[in-house]
Amino acid sequence: MTSEEQFYYDQELNKSRDELISTIVSLRIEVANLTNYKVSNTDALNAMHQEFMHYKKEADSLRLENKKLKEALTITAEKEQLRVKDIFGRGTERLSDLLSRSDCDEIVDEAETESETIIDFNTAVISSKRNGKHKPPHGVRSKNTKSMKVDLDSLPQRSRFLLDNDEFNKKYGKGGWRIAYWRKKRTVECPQITTYCLNTYTPVISVGLEHRLVSVPNPSILPGSFVSASFLAYIEYSRLYMSLPFYRLSESFNHMGLNISRQTLTNWFICFSETHFSLIYNKFHEMLMKIPYHQCDETFIRVNKDGRSAGTPSFMWVHRTSELFPCHPIILFCFELTRGTDHLRKFYSDFEGFITCDAYCAYRVLEKENADVIMICGCAMHLRRRFSESLALIDIKNLSEEVINSLPETIALKMIGKIYDADEKLKYIGATERKQARIMKVKPLVDEFYEFIEGLEQSPLMSNRLKDAIGYALNQKEYLCRFLEDGYIPIDDGASERAIRKFAISKRGSLFYDSINGAEAAAIMYSIMETARANKVNVLVYIRYLLEEISKHLNDTNLDFLETMMPWSTEYLTYERHCIDNPADTYIIGEAGVDLVLPKTPRKSDCKITSTTSNVA
Repeated sequence: MTSEEQFYYDQELNKSRDELISTIVSLRIEVANLTNYKVSNTDALNAMHQEFMHYKKEADSLRLENKKLKEALTITAEKEQLRVKDIFGRGTERLSDLLSRSDCDEIVDEAETESETIIDFNTAVISSKRNGKHKPPHGVRSKNTKSMKVDLDSLPQRSRFLLDNDEFNKKYGKGGWRIAYWRKKRTVECPQITTYCLNTYTPVISVGLEHRLVSVPNPSILPGSFVSASFLAYIEYSRLYMSLPFYRLSESFNHMGLNISRQTLTNWFICFSETHFSLIYNKFHEMLMKIPYHQCDETFIRVNKDGRSAGTPSFMWVHRTSELFPCHPIILFCFELTRGTDHLRKFYSDFEGFITCDAYCAYRVLEKENADVIMICGCAMHLRRRFSESLALIDIKNLSEEVINSLPETIALKMIGKIYDADEKLKYIGATERKQARIMKVKPLVDEFYEFIEGLEQSPLMSNRLKDAIGYALNQKEYLCRFLEDGYIPIDDGASERAIRKFAISKRGSLFYDSINGAEAAAIMYSIMETARANKVNVLVYIRYLLEEISKHLNDTNLDFLETMMPWSTEYLTYERHCIDNPADTYIIGEAGVDLVLPKTPRKSDCKITSTTSNVA
């Protein structure tokens, strides 16, 4: 027992019984109060703990939400920055252009930097001064600018001689001058397109003594309509090649004096695509399926009346022959309501070969379903684009050249550039030689690139775009390297993207198609136009040729004539050369404002004279 305990023990021994009972009662009351206090304190602590855990859980949830929002904000900011670059910046993925960015690439308020116009009255030249520097007027080359040569020999040639004898005799005296030589000046002339009404007369012949009337058929691509092959070809060309919406074409014709609605233009567009051009489209499809090397891509479009909710996207697929396969290029557009694998299953149901495309999962599903029959090949252009976008988001203005060159994006783009340069040199040799050269020259560069990519360590400081680029390179390695195994497989799918470019430009102008029939008609017409372009023929002349020639065979059951409808056929190339060399319509008789003299029935005496002349000959 301690001394303190002994002290209290001695005090309690001296107390009486009543005092001890009183002390015990007070102590018990105090213990009860302390017990109640402890219970209430424990309840309070439990409540506080529960509240703390609730707030802690809520704080963790807010932190996670804040982290996700920051990531989403970063991604949105990156997308917006890339979108601004696409609209106002340079449309290039070349490393030299990405590294040469400066303040000039930023959006400038023209009101704040209004140029000062300076007029030199001595030389009568207007120049522009901005930031203290004089610039030549728009369209005028400076002395240090190299002129670009334009090939004019491919155009039809016309000549004129400017010679005024009376003027020279008056100025130099009669007999006082002679022509030393001629100096030639070449200019490109573009006469205005003239829309006119062609009145075509066909005779109704009275035959025999019974005077039986026989009418000569009047050639027309659409009976009962005033539309002609040249007129409809111009409409198709303007809508597809020049990307003009129908309402603008309608206004243009109204300005010329032809009141024609855009609904009529649309009806013609759909009608002739179904009756005439669909024959060529099906022939293209038949020929395309016989070629074992394809390239494929797709883009979204909007169709108003497709039976789905407003704003639901549809898709336009493009399939084409490989740009390295030795054949006449064929490009086919296909309209589908969805982007699913069903279209690929249907289109490639009887196909065996290789398809170069992007990393969309539907192509991988198609390959798995058709193992050892269809092989999917990757696109190095999409790989390069991911590293280019990652580099474009880095502010390199305040970075040194050494730091810029040490960036993973810069190193990767330089390596990809070397791969492209090495493969580009092999583009115009045979497939066997190309395959051997790729193994010797391109494959070591590809191995070096993947050795660098696989050696990169994931870091929290890496941007999302860089992580995406690295992941794309590693996940698509098997597909990206398949071009090394076959000389007919291209390194990327750029040919498909170039083929779909005209459609994408037109999509911005017309915004949407009103019906599924219109979208399917567009797919047919873009197939014909892009195939003609790929074969380097005149699109306008080719469409006119198809309208004129197919109209003659609409009732034929034998479709062998379609061989002469191909843009590489001898018949068409002869027709095109004739149209280029003879731009004026040779079948037009008479001029505007001049009365046309109608031919008369030949007399018997004329027939006898003609017969005698032929016998003498």
